[in-house]
Amino acid sequence: MPRTPLHQPEGRRRTLNTARAALRVLAHLSGSRDGATTGEISRILGKSSYTAYYLLNSLCQEGFASRDRGGRYRITPPWNGSGTRPSPLPQSSLDVLHDALNELNAVTGCRAYLVVYDGQAVLVEGVRGRQGQVGVKGVGEEIRAEAHALAVGKAILAQLSGGALQAYIQFEKARQFTPHTITDPAEIRAELARVSQDGLAFDREEYEEGIYCVAAPVAAVDKGQELLASLGIAVPSGRFRAQGNRLAEMVREVASRVGTAGRHDDAANGGERAGGGERHAAGRVARHRLPA
Repeated sequence: MPRTPLHQPEGRRRTLNTARAALRVLAHLSGSRDGATTGEISRILGKSSYTAYYLLNSLCQEGFASRDRGGRYRITPPWNGSGTRPSPLPQSSLDVLHDALNELNAVTGCRAYLVVYDGQAVLVEGVRGRQGQVGVKGVGEEIRAEAHALAVGKAILAQLSGGALQAYIQFEKARQFTPHTITDPAEIRAELARVSQDGLAFDREEYEEGIYCVAAPVAAVDKGQELLASLGIAVPSGRFRAQGNRLAEMVREVASRVGTAGRHDDAANGGERAGGGERHAAGRVARHRLPA
């Protein structure tokens, strides 16, 4: 059997030590419901706060972890193993959606997000990105109070019934995250009506300054079950101003292949969007059947 050399090159030893430390951090986060701070990880590893921050930030950049606004880091689905909240979608649908998530990251060169609605909450089903691609900070396993400020959240809210949307506005109180966040209930409804009409949602520095997001709603039928999801990307503000229209069309195109209606026809659907009227409790947009 091949043996490990007694004296490995310094660079290789450093790489292995970093990998082991990263795995220890992931193991700790996966077993901790409350996550951990930089200081806690520093003490667990017996390393400096800078090293702990570097490891945690790297995990966030790669989509393995996320940092909330209180400074705590948590494991990001689908990396939290048995602790992951069960997905509301059948596995066949998840496979199609994750393929679309990978494609969206590849064609746009932006960190990409897949979220789904389980009838009660908006769940982060997957994140794809590479080092150097900016992401949305502070988003964990669920999107609740921030849904109206994030493009992927708006894309879900735009598909909800009037009653479900009213419940969100009433209980989550439309918190303001930046000076650009839309918080007035009437303005939120108008914004969601535009999302429903255009098939695209935008977050223009509404959750985090310096970050724009674009998302498209995905509504499909799989074995008779209506599925609600959205696909989106995070973009530095400078790049968005230069390439926003092109990136938005990429998002629309990728999402359209798994269920998004590029432009919704309310009369054909027999219901209305976030602007009013009668709709299914889980929302209703143009339906498509996902591949078996």
